[in-house]
Amino acid sequence: MSITRCADLSAARWLERSEEDWQRLAARGPLGFEKYARLRFIPDPSYPGQREGEVHVGPDALSDNEQLAVVLAELARHTTAPDDCYFCIWDGWPSFDTADPMPKVSIPNRDYFLFHGSLADVADWDSRIKSLLHDIGAPTPAFVWPADHVWCVTSDVDPHFASIGAGADAIDQLVTNTQVDVVVDDPDTEPPYYC
Repeated sequence: MSITRCADLSAARWLERSEEDWQRLAARGPLGFEKYARLRFIPDPSYPGQREGEVHVGPDALSDNEQLAVVLAELARHTTAPDDCYFCIWDGWPSFDTADPMPKVSIPNRDYFLFHGSLADVADWDSRIKSLLHDIGAPTPAFVWPADHVWCVTSDVDPHFASIGAGADAIDQLVTNTQVDVVVDDPDTEPPYYC
């Protein structure tokens, strides 16, 4: 099964109908999961006012999409629907065609293209999405969730992390995975941000 674009947006209505503040939803994801974590693409700031450009990332560091693929491979074991997943991609990336006629998922101040596919295809996300988006680079998905809604991964354009809501077992497994930097998160407490 490959990743395809969706004209039918009904699978994303739960996000559009969310009563959460749009900024909180876009950056931290939907509430209602048993436990939460953050996938830190780069470490948290080490001092107030630090900028992302001041963080040294080694040459062998995984890209954001590669880190996300590791997390989604683990989460695939915690859903009954690993081949029935949805991916929202923010339409604001500079390389998108602003006149694209495909319908979009909308929350206040954010619109997304909706894709459907298998988590097995995420390992090849860059080339699969690039082919669907007419050769532009593949941005990190803003939301990823399976059809059974047992977890959701959220990654807005500004934060240095992705938020993960899931069952306790799934979060515990992610936190112990040494391939990625995942920490337990409290959805009621704002994490540190870069300037």
